Amino acid sequence: MTTIMGIYAEEHGVDIRGLWMDVTKEMETNPRRIARIMVELHVPLPADSPHCNALKECAMGSPAMRSLHPDIEVPLIWHWEG
Repeated sequence: MTTIMGIYAEEHGVDIRGLWMDVTKEMETNPRRIARIMVELHVPLPADSPHCNALKECAMGSPAMRSLHPDIEVPLIWHWEG
């Protein structure tokens, strides 16, 4: 996710240095599998930046998101910290 966001930022002259994410997985027991991957993204831009939607689209369309099984929930929590 962050790689694709970084490519977008570089192409559009947006400084996202300091971007970080916290990822937590939750398991199911029967059958044993990953049920949910919680992702919190901390973006050093203000919530009213004109780049917010494009960065969200980058994250949602990333190879990581497209590679996950559709049964795995992936809630994204965005923290705009600029």
